[in-house]
Amino acid sequence: MPVDDYIQIMTDSLIRKSEILDKLIVKNEEMHDCVADKTYDEVDWDSFNLIVAQKQMYIDRIVKMDEGFQRLYDRVKEQLNEDRTKYADNIKEIQKLIEKVTGQGVKISTGEERNKKIIEKLFGNRKKEIRRTRNSLKVANSYAQTMSSDFGMDLSSQDVKK
Repeated sequence: MPVDDYIQIMTDSLIRKSEILDKLIVKNEEMHDCVADKTYDEVDWDSFNLIVAQKQMYIDRIVKMDEGFQRLYDRVKEQLNEDRTKYADNIKEIQKLIEKVTGQGVKISTGEERNKKIIEKLFGNRKKEIRRTRNSLKVANSYAQTMSSDFGMDLSSQDVKK
């Protein structure tokens, strides 16, 4: 296969990668909308998990594309270096695309970090609620035991009548 064909495939691959990265950026925003300014119980966790699965599908595609791109580049790198002037325009186009996908990657990382902090806060608050509930139950049980021993009653099994 001629070098020009490899270069075109690499260029097309970077364009497709950019399109997928745009989809990941949208999914990050959807994830943010799903959890932002909500309590744990207000979050639609089914929708959240669906977004996570969709993002994973895009990430898997990108990993495969990156592997293919690297294999193609390894095949033509010597020829590109030997005849830089002939391929200068192609190299510049590829560099611009790489710069674009790098910027998209940074935007995705920033969104991921923002979402991670929100989710950690949601789970941290949920843990606090669970701890408070456990402590309240312990206090209630302790009170019931104290009252039953003070009055000789078993409150846990006593029928309360109206």
